[in-house]
Amino acid sequence: MEGASIDASVRLPGLYFAAAAAVWLVVGTALSVIAAFKLHSPAFLADCEWLTYGRVRAAESAVLVYGWGFNAAFAIAVWLMARLAQAEVRRPVTLVVSGVFWNVGVLLGTLGILGGYGTAVEGLEFPAYVNMILFAAYAWIAIWALLTFRARRSPHVFISQWYLLLALLWFPWVFSLAHLLLVVDPVQGVMQPLVQTWYSHSLFLFWFGGVGVAALYYLAAKLTGRSIAHYHLSTLGFWLLVIFGGWAGPARLVGAPVPAWVVSLGIAMSFVLLVVVCVWACNLVPTLARASAAVRQDVSYRFAAVGVAALLVAQVASVLLSLRGVSELLQFTFVQSALAQLNHYGFFSMVAFGTLYVMLPRITGRSWPVPSLVGFHFWSSLLGCLASVVALSIAGYKQGVGLNRLPAGEGAVPTPIIDVLQSLQPYLFTQTSAMVLLVAGHVAFLVNLGWMAASCCSCCSPASSSLPNASKAA
Repeated sequence: MEGASIDASVRLPGLYFAAAAAVWLVVGTALSVIAAFKLHSPAFLADCEWLTYGRVRAAESAVLVYGWGFNAAFAIAVWLMARLAQAEVRRPVTLVVSGVFWNVGVLLGTLGILGGYGTAVEGLEFPAYVNMILFAAYAWIAIWALLTFRARRSPHVFISQWYLLLALLWFPWVFSLAHLLLVVDPVQGVMQPLVQTWYSHSLFLFWFGGVGVAALYYLAAKLTGRSIAHYHLSTLGFWLLVIFGGWAGPARLVGAPVPAWVVSLGIAMSFVLLVVVCVWACNLVPTLARASAAVRQDVSYRFAAVGVAALLVAQVASVLLSLRGVSELLQFTFVQSALAQLNHYGFFSMVAFGTLYVMLPRITGRSWPVPSLVGFHFWSSLLGCLASVVALSIAGYKQGVGLNRLPAGEGAVPTPIIDVLQSLQPYLFTQTSAMVLLVAGHVAFLVNLGWMAASCCSCCSPASSSLPNASKAA
């Protein structure tokens, strides 16, 4: 019953953060559809200044990162920390109040971007006043998670907890410093792109990467019922990530007006991260491969397996794209968008879905109301993400080749940019269709979650401590 009491203590904040994440996910991907549609139909909603491409694209990015991503990460981090520490969450209402402030900040920031008051900084698109609200709300949520860790009854600190602590402690440092140096009192010259790439790289690698990898280690062990393969290597991967991971950001600045040694250092550190990727592969792939046939039918296992594959492919692709010759061809093309989607959706979102499908039935004591929607969500997410990444990758390669093609013969002129973009229309249309498929899957997830939350009241029975099997409809 100890596990049930721990799950019950997470019920209120877990449901709140998961529901908020699902709502923002639908809003964010709806904005993604609008932005994708404008790439091949520029006149779409052109008369509404709130929905111009620049504003919609910035709002989409901010909503998916701070609305969907952070709310899902909060839910997962609080639950995993309580589970692994074998400690109940004290005063869970405090977490909900902090979550309300966080989401009010996200709402104000989104309206500010659409109203024309956003910044031009990637990852910090919200107006400056919103970042203060987000920082204060985050501080309370992180403190409560750390207090849960401090109250742990388990003498052993698992590798998942290491990654959670890394995420919880690293984000406020990089967020506050980037806000100060890029928004409040912007630095000048070459320092701006260096700070910006450092922040965006750290945001994904240490916050989303930390929570996502922590969840993968937990899911791999719990779903398969086996210990993590080569577990002794996990600490090596963790410390290599901590020591060298933050230096890899400048690899994105090939050709930028920054010192050459800074870019070379970033490229070198990207190759060091390959060792971290190898450790993750040695730990997670054999563990998941040993799952029984019954476990492989569970949708949580499928989401986790897709997340592991996307993580490994995305990190290897990041290293390849950091090479100077490759970067010169593909740096300013849709290939970068494909890589970002593979990282944020193929890895983090897939892992978050898998964790939520395990977590929510535990903390509510309810099975998923419509199992068929669970299966639809998985296949729409997988096919939509795959189609979008492939379409953007092909479009980006053709775009890079077209823009860098040298004309032959005296007096010849380069290929006009408009002709290059017109040749990409079939791929951009495919990407739009993929985004529509993703929206459909996210609506199914939101409906299922809303139905579950509605059926869960204060007098519901304690959550079962066994893993649910109601999501095997996929």
